[in-house]
Amino acid sequence: MNLAETHDLLTYAASVDNRRFDDATVMAWQQILAELSFADCRSATAAHFATSVEYLMPVHIRLGALAVVRDRKRVVRELAEAAERRAIESDPTRRDRSADVAALIAQLRDRLPPTDLAVVRRPEWLRSDRQRQRWPVEPPNPHYDPAALSRLATMLAELEDGAA
Repeated sequence: MNLAETHDLLTYAASVDNRRFDDATVMAWQQILAELSFADCRSATAAHFATSVEYLMPVHIRLGALAVVRDRKRVVRELAEAAERRAIESDPTRRDRSADVAALIAQLRDRLPPTDLAVVRRPEWLRSDRQRQRWPVEPPNPHYDPAALSRLATMLAELEDGAA
């Protein structure tokens, strides 16, 4: 809010509570209310006069204007969430399909014949699983040197120091 808007706000307040103000008052109030919009401050002033008998101070306007901004952001967020919900409900590719998938799985399960778990898990498969677990571990690579990386880092650092 600029000085002219602060003057207009104080003029509005004076028309309600008969206050007197001068240029110093306008400058002091403008410092406190500088980052707020005039419309939000005027709404907060009207709300204060409608609901309170306290003498209007800049803190009342500041708190009221911040509440107006917070309410506006909440309304915008709720409208955006409602629009997103409508978009999800109208677009079949964006909606939650878990109930449809569960119904399809149940339908497929009903169509399949009953199975015996012993038939599904054949003994030869079990044998191959056991054999796979018993395979010998391959010997370590004889050419692997864990200290090689640290030597390489040292060499690179020396090269960078020499280049600089």
